Amino acid sequence: MARSRRRPSIGRIRRLLYATDFSSASRPAFRRALALAKQDRAELVVLHVLVPPSPFLGDRLPPSYLELQARAQRDAERRLAAAATSAKKAGVRVRAALVAGAPAEEILCESRRRRPGMIVIGTHGRSGLGRAFMGSVAERVLQRASCPVLTVRR
Repeated sequence: MARSRRRPSIGRIRRLLYATDFSSASRPAFRRALALAKQDRAELVVLHVLVPPSPFLGDRLPPSYLELQARAQRDAERRLAAAATSAKKAGVRVRAALVAGAPAEEILCESRRRRPGMIVIGTHGRSGLGRAFMGSVAERVLQRASCPVLTVRR
C-alpha cells in the first residue's frame, strides 16, 4: 500500500514566497514550491534578490560598472520570466519580484510586505570554511522569519 507524504498541517496556504538565486541548489526548491502552490491553490511569489555584481567575474569585462549592473538585471529579469512561465504552465498563479540588496534581509523584507504562509528556499549545503566565509542566507531567513520556512537541500 502506497503512503502519501503529507506536510504537517498548518492550514491552507494562500501565498508562498519562493526565494531563488538561480543556482542548481534552488531548482529542487522551485519544484517543491510549485507542488505546494498547486496543492493549496496558492499564489506563488518568485523572488530574486539582485546582489551588486562583482567586476572580477566573467571572461569579458564590460566597459563600466553600470553596464555590468544592467546586464545582471536583464539576466535576472529573463530568468524570473522563465520561472513565472513554468509556474503558469503548471497551473499556478504566480508573481515575479526582483529586488536589490542583501539577500537575507531583502527576503525577510518581502516576507513582511507580502505576508506569505510559507517561505521556500533552497540551500547549498555548505559547511566548514565555505559556510564561515559565505554565510547562509537560508539560515538567516530561517532564524528571523515570522512564518514557516521550508529549506530544500540540493
